[in-house]
Amino acid sequence: MKLFLKIVAPVLVMCTAATAVALAAPVTPTTVYPDVPANPDVCRVEKLEIQRQQLEFDEARATYDRLQRQAGMGAASTSELRAAEVALHQAGIRLNAAKYAEAACRNNLGNNANKACVTLALELNRLVDELALRREIERLAAAEFADGNRQAERGTISPADLGRLRLAAQIATIERQQTEQRIIDQRRRIAETPACRGFPAERPEQAPPPREVPTSTEIAPPPREVPTSTETAPPTGSVPTTPSAGPTTTGPVPTTAP
Repeated sequence: MKLFLKIVAPVLVMCTAATAVALAAPVTPTTVYPDVPANPDVCRVEKLEIQRQQLEFDEARATYDRLQRQAGMGAASTSELRAAEVALHQAGIRLNAAKYAEAACRNNLGNNANKACVTLALELNRLVDELALRREIERLAAAEFADGNRQAERGTISPADLGRLRLAAQIATIERQQTEQRIIDQRRRIAETPACRGFPAERPEQAPPPREVPTSTEIAPPPREVPTSTETAPPTGSVPTTPSAGPTTTGPVPTTAP
């Protein structure tokens, strides 16, 4: 099954056979920014929540890794692998939220002179970190809907199932747009707070790590380079997306609970 992707940067496109699966490695959750002094004696409920969400994230990651191996052997479908990756990103969002909530709790109980600015900065960076995962969920939902449209042309998917894929893609787009708007609003709050002028509220930009594409079990032709300006035409009935206004971020692997 040929996978249609919107090209946003020069990439190498692998042409694979029908049973081959080639999906980019998922974006992983990041660490809390700005750093808040550790205090093991406070915010114990929030610390326990991090542990709970870490367990759920680890389980989602194990499921994704297992399906990825099965897909490489032709024993799992692209749809199954996409669904597992969406579940992994959703678990990552919850894990990040728990980490930021615990850091905010410690900050509120501390005596930092910049406490108010740290509070605003924590929420901003939580949203920025969430946006990277929301974009991935939107990408996966759009790809799944595009596949559904091609199945509809062949008469191999029911209208109800196609409608379910359309709804998932639409919701993913709205949730990404909501996160972008919250980032805009939070940046405005920080800019309008005189005490926070000059405060390093945003995480310093880092070069994103390379995103490897797992090799297929099928023998594929040599990759062909696609220029940046090229875009594939969206399939009939696909969900239009608006340009992303927020920053592009890719976070490191999540850490264990403080």
